Formats: sequence, C-alpha cells, structure tokens
Amino acid sequence: MLHEIIESARSRLGERLLILGHHYQREDVIVHADLVGDSFQLSSIAAEQSAPNRHTTSKSNFAHNQIDNSNFADKNFAKKNCETIIFCGVHFMAETADILANSSENLERRGGERVNVILPDLGAGCSMADMASRESVSKCWDELATIIDIDEVLPITYVNSTAELKAFCGERGGVACTSSNARAVIEWALSKKRRILFFPDQHLGRNTALKMGIPISEMTTWKDGKPEFGGNDIDVIRRSRVLLWDGFCCVHQKFLPGHIDEIRSILPNVKVIVHPECNQEVVAKADEAGSTAYILKRITESPDESVWAVGTESRFVERIAKQNPSKKIVHLAFQPSYCSTMGLITLENLAAMFDPIEKNKPINIIKVEESVAKNALIALQRMLQIT
Repeated sequence: MLHEIIESARSRLGERLLILGHHYQREDVIVHADLVGDSFQLSSIAAEQSAPNRHTTSKSNFAHNQIDNSNFADKNFAKKNCETIIFCGVHFMAETADILANSSENLERRGGERVNVILPDLGAGCSMADMASRESVSKCWDELATIIDIDEVLPITYVNSTAELKAFCGERGGVACTSSNARAVIEWALSKKRRILFFPDQHLGRNTALKMGIPISEMTTWKDGKPEFGGNDIDVIRRSRVLLWDGFCCVHQKFLPGHIDEIRSILPNVKVIVHPECNQEVVAKADEAGSTAYILKRITESPDESVWAVGTESRFVERIAKQNPSKKIVHLAFQPSYCSTMGLITLENLAAMFDPIEKNKPINIIKVEESVAKNALIALQRMLQIT
C-alpha cells in the first residue's frame, strides 16, 4: 500500500521532485529513489541539479536507478529542474545537498527560487560527524598555532561532517573530500601546504596517506578532550605532515583482521575488498580497499564465479549480491554491520513526506544558515573540482 502511495505521488509531482538515495539505505526505501549512489556522486548531482531520465521503478529490480560510473564521469545526464529533493540518507548529506542545490549560481538560474531539501527522519544523523564540532576543531587549530606555523596547515574535512566544519575549511583555504577522491584531495593539499589537518575520520586519512607513501612516522592523531595538544608530544606534532582527528565510523570498526583470516580459511579463492574507513590493519590484509562506488564497480565488472568478501555496510553488500547472482558475495564478518541511523529512514516516514509537499507545506526541510553555507560551498566546490 505504501509503495503505491509513494509511486502515485511521484507520478503527480513529476519533474518537480528528485529522490536521492544512499547505498546504505533500506531495500524498501531505495527502490523509490531516482538515483542511488555514494556521497560524492549524490553531492555532484545536487550541485548540478541533474539526473538521468526517469524510469519506472520496479520493486524487484532497482539496478536502473544506480548512477553508472561511466556516465557519471562524463556527466551524461539530462537536465532536470526540481522544486524538492528528498534525501534518503543522513543529516550531513541533506545539508550538503542544500548548500550545493541552493548555491548563488543555482539560485540565479532559478530566479531566486530555492529547492527544498527534505530529510524523511530528522533523527538520521551520523556518529562520525558528531565526533568533531566547529568548537573542538577550532580549539585544536588554535593550539596547533602555538607550536607550529598554522599557515603551513591546510584543513580537510571528510564530507561526513557538519556544514559548520565544511565552512571552517572554506574559510581557511581548505577543502572537503569523500572516500572516492580522498587521495586526489590530499595530494592537492600537500602540493600547497606542508601539512594537513584531516577530520573527522582518522582511518580514511591514515589509509589514504599510507597508500600515497607517507610513512606512519609522519602522522599523528589528535585526541579531542586530552588536556594538551591532543595528547601528543610537541616534537611528534612538529615532524608530522598528516594530523588526524580521532574519529571513526562505527560500522567499519566492526571489521577485524581476524575476520579476513577466517574467511580465507573457509573460502580459499576469496578476494577481500573493504572500505578505507576500516582500520589500518584490516586494509593492509585486504586485497583491495575503496569507496562504495569503487566496491560496486569492481565487483560488478569481475568475472562470473568470482568470490568476494566485502567489508562495508551490510545492506549495500546484500544489494550487490542480489545484483550479481553469478558471483559469490559474502559479508566479511559473519555478523552483519548495519548503519543504524541510515536505517531510520523507513517506508512510512518517506511516504509521510508527500502529502505536505503536494499541499505546498513541506516538512523536515534542511536549510543551512546562509553565512555557514557560503563558506561551506567553497570547500565543497573545491572538492568537486578535484578528481
């Protein structure tokens, strides 16, 4: 019944509505998304107000609405102006969509008309994003300025962060990044400055820097709440090129090196692929590491009969397995690891968004304060320009 209500309302709203869905969403929700992707892909769509031509959604086959990476890279999309974006994701993603969709350039193109960005459940947050605040990062920045030349530091915020932190970076010549373009962003940053301050996820920062050849001896982790210099010796900070915030993703910290040993003992021909938010030891033991978009592409393009163990959010792993029946795809850990906050977006609260939209009284609108959005946009636009 709810599926029919949603599809009927979508049909009536037509081009006025765009539904974006992150890979980690529930199955019954994701079938209603116009586009499914990772945070980088969906951010780009919000920035350009673009989408492929709408297809009829099938509840048994949703592969059509995933962003094809080859088309995405070419930006081969049909332009679509809309009045409302429903973002089936978490709060920081909806903030990012609001900032990009309602940039000054887009507002001018639409004659000042804003696009409402709606989050079906306002409680859908991100524990990683909550591990760093504007206040705590500013305190870190000020402390660093007492022992090193702060003009030598460029701040980078993982897109899994608040708009306030994106604004912090925008104000200081910094940039946002995603797991898809973290390496390109860090390379860009270190071509401009001697050091980076990377927050909130230490693991993406560390794994990316190691892959670039930066030794662990040139990295340090800033532990928020420690009485002085994030719990670090001053000399350690002074010799570090990569300063990492002590944040992490709860989903990806559940994967352990022992899981890889165990799965290899059961499936000798298995390829292990993990997300770079996993800890260093897991990434080192895995065969490959990459963003959700990379994992999807790598497995989809692998030969029939391939065997994969995947270390990332379990709804995504289950979806890949259904889309690739000729391959054996299993969870890296035998206990599935679900993102609980993504799971807050339900079919019921998605359906509840449509009647207010049709009555021109939308609810659950995410609107970033103008002064914050202006500076956050700088960091996000830099991110989108770096590939």
